[in-house]
Amino acid sequence: MATIRDVARRAGVSVATVSYVINGGPRPVAPETRERVLRAMEELDYHPNVSARRLASRRTHCIGLLLAGLADSNFSAPYFLEYIRGISYAAEMHGYNIMLFTNPRYMDRYFIRIILKSSVVDGVLLLGSSIPDDFILELWSKEFPSVLIARRIPGFTGYFVYQNYEQSAYEATRHLIERGYRRIGFLGQALQFSYGLERLRGYRRALEEAGLVEDPSLVSIPDQPRDDPSPQEVSRILNADPPPDALLTDRDLVTLAILREMGLRVPEDIALVSLDESEAAPYQEVPLTAVRPPKFELGVHAVEMLLRLISGERPQPPEVVLPMPLMIRRSSPPKFIQKELP
Repeated sequence: MATIRDVARRAGVSVATVSYVINGGPRPVAPETRERVLRAMEELDYHPNVSARRLASRRTHCIGLLLAGLADSNFSAPYFLEYIRGISYAAEMHGYNIMLFTNPRYMDRYFIRIILKSSVVDGVLLLGSSIPDDFILELWSKEFPSVLIARRIPGFTGYFVYQNYEQSAYEATRHLIERGYRRIGFLGQALQFSYGLERLRGYRRALEEAGLVEDPSLVSIPDQPRDDPSPQEVSRILNADPPPDALLTDRDLVTLAILREMGLRVPEDIALVSLDESEAAPYQEVPLTAVRPPKFELGVHAVEMLLRLISGERPQPPEVVLPMPLMIRRSSPPKFIQKELP
């Protein structure tokens, strides 16, 4: 039976280097060297003793991913796949596996006790709007390594990787204003979500800076969380007097379909900008201008922050905020107007 020394000899490296490859650290290994070690392990049919490794390090080398979306739609749409791809990539680079938890109904204090006492994972990543705030705060109170992705809880200290929703909504609104649009509708999300509130702030800031007065009839904010805007929501904005000449939405494909059903053309009748780009937005007959969330990068940053917490560090600052680029396409062309921008 091959040993770690046999692998080191075959790969032409030290035993320590083989250990770094197997354990994902603590020191980095050059990609070429890592590939050589992995090839030697395969040729010698060498398999690390996982149980001994766990006993020695007191770690499982497994991180939990708690995934919960609105209406339990995690796997009915590709929305979360880029997050998961980034998480998986970073975890693999550090020699960690992922354990997936997907049912928010079981995310309570009992579930936390199971995680803490069973030692099945070294830490957890939290992704999804329907994970209860109380659950997250309880987890943080136990000082169990955990990182919240693409969401934060205002007023509470924890570890977040986040995207700049306010600035992205500001830039999307400003883009429309600079192209001549003045009646800009806003289809938002419930304000109990931090991103819903921050997008609304960005929209309002852009209007205020341009000297435009917000018209409540152009703004639709649901009282309760919802996946997609209803035809009634869109219709209410379109029936404003005067009607909107542009529309911001956080659900681009559904909004586009509703506009088409109402007989409206994009961009001939109304410009459309997405505040949360879907996978298909660039491939529509009229490609949609959209804010692109850095999902893959957030997944990578989340794993790196979590591994620092697992190792006993306390990263400062406790949050990473990434920009969201605006991808300008044909759904928001310049609109000819006589009046100069304020």
